[in-house]
Amino acid sequence: MLNRKTSDFLYWHAVSKMRMAEFDAAAKLFRFLQQAIPHRNDVVLGRVYCLIRMGELDAATELMHELRRHPVRGDEMALLGRLHRRCDHERARNRKGKMATSRTDVRLPHTLGDDSMARQVWGH
Repeated sequence: MLNRKTSDFLYWHAVSKMRMAEFDAAAKLFRFLQQAIPHRNDVVLGRVYCLIRMGELDAATELMHELRRHPVRGDEMALLGRLHRRCDHERARNRKGKMATSRTDVRLPHTLGDDSMARQVWGH
């Protein structure tokens, strides 16, 4: 079990990796955190974002469906909806043959609103 200080450090490190477009490294940190603190929706959303950016659309979709089975705040639901639409958009692009590889170069903004979500979770 991770203590709060360690989980905070790892979360912000994952967010930093994500902002530097190091999506694979960020996704690994988010995955670890998701296993350690499964109640943190912001962690799952960060992982989904990274998976979409890496073109792993099936894994991202699976996580989004899993997250919808849990209580989700309004701001998190709005972000989840945006990520779901982006995933669907990228999947449609792939079907049209614009990108034939399993991993795609997805262009999204680097920010997720993760700072405010994390502060709400931890009460900062």
